[in-house]
Amino acid sequence: MELSVSACIITKNEEKHLRDCLKSIESCADEIIVVDTGSTDKTVEIADRLGCKVIITEWQDDFSYSRNIALNSATKNFILVIDADERLLNPEELKSAIENKGPSTGGWIINVVSEARREDGSIDTYSSGLLRLFVNHPSVRFHGIIHEQVLEPLLQQGFRLQQSNLLFKHIGYGHSSEQMRQKQERNLYLLNKSLEKNPEDAYSLYQRAKTFLALKSLEEAEKDIQKTLEIVNPNSAVKPQALNFGAVVAFQMKNYEKAIARAKESLSILPNQSFANYILGDTHTQTGNYPDALESYQRMEEAETKEDLTTKIVGDYHLPKEQLYFRKGKCLIGLKQFDAAFSEFEKGFKINNNDVGILVGMANVAFFWKKFDEARGFLLKAKKLAPNKGEITNYLEQVDNALSKIKSIQTSSEVKTGGNGYKPFLTLSMIVKNEEGTLPGCLESVRDVVDEIVIVDTGSTDRTKEIAKKYKAKIYDFEWIDDFAAARNEALKNSTGEWILYLDADERLDINSKNNIRNILMNASDEIGGFICTIESDHYQLNGSTERHRGGYPRIFRNYGIPKISFQGRVHEQITPSIFALGKSILFSDLVIEHLGYNQSREVMEAKVNRNYKMLIQHVQEEPLNAYAWYQLGQTLAQMKLIDEAEKTIRFSLQLGNLSDSVYASATSTLAQLVGNKKNFDECLYWTEKSLEKAPGQVYALHLKAYALLYLGRFEEAEQLFLEVLNRLNVKKGVPHSGFDIVIPEEIVMKGLNQAREKRITDNI
Repeated sequence: MELSVSACIITKNEEKHLRDCLKSIESCADEIIVVDTGSTDKTVEIADRLGCKVIITEWQDDFSYSRNIALNSATKNFILVIDADERLLNPEELKSAIENKGPSTGGWIINVVSEARREDGSIDTYSSGLLRLFVNHPSVRFHGIIHEQVLEPLLQQGFRLQQSNLLFKHIGYGHSSEQMRQKQERNLYLLNKSLEKNPEDAYSLYQRAKTFLALKSLEEAEKDIQKTLEIVNPNSAVKPQALNFGAVVAFQMKNYEKAIARAKESLSILPNQSFANYILGDTHTQTGNYPDALESYQRMEEAETKEDLTTKIVGDYHLPKEQLYFRKGKCLIGLKQFDAAFSEFEKGFKINNNDVGILVGMANVAFFWKKFDEARGFLLKAKKLAPNKGEITNYLEQVDNALSKIKSIQTSSEVKTGGNGYKPFLTLSMIVKNEEGTLPGCLESVRDVVDEIVIVDTGSTDRTKEIAKKYKAKIYDFEWIDDFAAARNEALKNSTGEWILYLDADERLDINSKNNIRNILMNASDEIGGFICTIESDHYQLNGSTERHRGGYPRIFRNYGIPKISFQGRVHEQITPSIFALGKSILFSDLVIEHLGYNQSREVMEAKVNRNYKMLIQHVQEEPLNAYAWYQLGQTLAQMKLIDEAEKTIRFSLQLGNLSDSVYASATSTLAQLVGNKKNFDECLYWTEKSLEKAPGQVYALHLKAYALLYLGRFEEAEQLFLEVLNRLNVKKGVPHSGFDIVIPEEIVMKGLNQAREKRITDNI
């Protein structure tokens, strides 16, 4: 068969684009047929001058009609279909693709890359595989008045498809917003005509849903997506496409659960696609689920390296690399992994140092590192590129404020001396009862750090108040009503500082934190509502042993005033819900508080546990759907050695489904230990993995997982995990990413490691 090619184009007023299109194919097309549907510019003149065969016809509101006029006029053995706003970037590959065809190949998939500019100036890249090169056969003709296709007729003739290296660049989405709106309204008109003839055409319904989405008619788009999914053939290529765009519609309607479900279903059909992972990544990011978002973006990156003909035919969505790196970096910031975040931003910066998102991301990390001059440099460049983005201007103001505060730090001593009507900067807020033995150590640890000390006494009969007066504390009496939050809120009501630090009498601010705390607060931007501190404590167990616990809790927060901000919960009270309700963020800090109160005698600990038990029972009776209260009750029951009751209670807290990630990680690791103690090692393994999903950096669940693998006979895996536990124990301590952790004694880890090694060696003999 002669390797001759007819290039077929339909046009209308394409003088701006046609010349470059024709130039891109002149070296590989043996004839070029231009079907013009009513141009009033120089389109026809350009086509004539460049030697095209021009056919003038009236526009029939039917793209297939015009396409098929060109096919009917083609005299060569193969057809290349191209639009005026497309360019063939590698024409030398065309004849080569045909020469290397398989015995039954009748069509070739051409890679088409489209770029679309967003309102913020960023570029999205849409990549698809389209059937644009095929045999010239009288029965192979287009169908569909818009979004016309030739695939089915080709397959009906017994031909197969083959992937090619041919690459089209489509520039037709670079129009103004008004031009794009007009184009979408034209498409909607034609799709409505098509659906009048065939209301059950799933492909046209899906395309109309996309058109409604482009026109921001979300409710109409959702209706068409729902009907498409109801009637589409399960094996049709339309289904994963409809699921993906249905996920986009759900996302824009803020139905994130539906968006995730549709994207996951699409992935179950086409696992190697990029688009569904992109949707999942953006949806998880929107909901603050940064671990799953990061995993989705990583899968998206992997999918782009795989060749999958089915995915190309269906059409896939590819971000520019720098945009992918930006999204990964953004997730890592959300996970407080700032070094890794900066590494991702740097990758994007090397590709495109004018990407606004990348520049702002680098500024974010520099700001966290307190490198304010660097942050300012990144933001100034971003502002130059996007002068109308108000958020960049606001961020620059925050950076400038931070730089100003640094300059004023040396005068902070004047702040502390106060003056008439001066608002204190930092208040220590406390509740106490009979704390004469521990209170002096606590107040000494914050001497010369806080500007105000507010102490609420709930009935002391010892020297507690006398000691507090020596430190010039403001003392208030409050009747104890079995409610820690109520007492804390009484102290908060009388606190006047800009920032609040709350401690118990058996806690101390460590020396490094004492030196750093004011600088951290002075440099905090307005959107920061609080800081998480690391609480380190030795926990005396009722069996006589001691565990070293390390937890992250928001102990410093802005004083927005009662009732805007208040503690919640009778016991294990929380300030976090109030901060989040105000739309403020809570950041990790390197501040450390030493807690002495859990390393006491059996009698003292039993009394404390029994007190907490009574209060928690009252709490869950008052708020039966409060998962956090049920979780704390489960922990207390475990301390009381009521193991079955503890297990049931923690399972119930998980079933309620509204635990924060850190509490979820703690609850699942506790449950893993409880079922592991019953030798249910499969379930123990399951819960450790659930815990590590939410808090991958912790030691405790990883240690439990290693022991579960050991007792399940998976010795090599157990050995590797024990080694990783040892590695984490040797890393410098800091705020746990999980919000909590338990420091495992090294000898216990070594015991498990040695057992795993011995078993592995024995098995290999």
